[in-house]
Amino acid sequence: LPLPLERSLPSIESLPGGLKRYVDELAAVGHGVIMTMGKGGVGKTSVAAAIAFNLAERGFPVILSTTDPAAHVAAAAEEGMPGLTVTKIDPVHEVHEYTEEVLAKAGKSLDAAGLAMLEEDLRSPCTEEIAVFRAFARTVDAGKGGFVVLDTAPTGHTILLLDAAEAYHREVERTQGDMPESVRELLPRLRDKNFTHVFVVTLPEATPVHEAERLQNDLRRAGIEPYAWVINQSLLASGTHDPVLMERGAYEVPYIEAVVNKLSARCALIPWLERQPVGRNGLAALML
Repeated sequence: LPLPLERSLPSIESLPGGLKRYVDELAAVGHGVIMTMGKGGVGKTSVAAAIAFNLAERGFPVILSTTDPAAHVAAAAEEGMPGLTVTKIDPVHEVHEYTEEVLAKAGKSLDAAGLAMLEEDLRSPCTEEIAVFRAFARTVDAGKGGFVVLDTAPTGHTILLLDAAEAYHREVERTQGDMPESVRELLPRLRDKNFTHVFVVTLPEATPVHEAERLQNDLRRAGIEPYAWVINQSLLASGTHDPVLMERGAYEVPYIEAVVNKLSARCALIPWLERQPVGRNGLAALML
């Protein structure tokens, strides 16, 4: 809802601060997994790249990875940075690797008919889910020795991934089967607030905030407590004096207040930027 005309807008100083103070806290820990989550189009890729770039500038080894096939993380961090590695979980590659591994282990003991049946099974859609899941677990595991920043898929896909983690964890506990340690440890690591830090990214608008609230509830049901919220692309925080843009900024106030007062004790506000945040200078602008 628009603000009443007689109500003055909050000053820039009274708004939530920027992202840097939370990255300072992460740097003090020195390692772990950082995940940016939210609906599509809220700026998860840019926020993830900005965090990764900043930590790499401080001298930490950082892996910036994505589970979202639509993401262009490498483009967001187009300038090279020592210590920063940009990777992508490629489903085609992961399926090939997983298939080769299964055939190498199980294929030796099968006759021609059994091998043909196994190869048919491996062509099913669930093979891709398993392969990508294992790659996700492997990436999270790398957080033991440095920082892993995951620009995750949009909300629905992310929750499916976490659901898969829950199912895998139960199955491993039940069977104590031949699972990689990274898979066995995935859910406990995601639930460890000292190891995994989830940033819920949203926009100062009704639908993104409501969807982010649902995401937070889903995460909590999975035993994962978000570390902080990031409200991106705020005209109110931009300091604009353009009357039309100031009026648009006024619409943001109730949504910013809802996040700060009801949804999260920790919130960063990123102003609307004139240019796409690409490269060293663009990403640095997100950290102010």
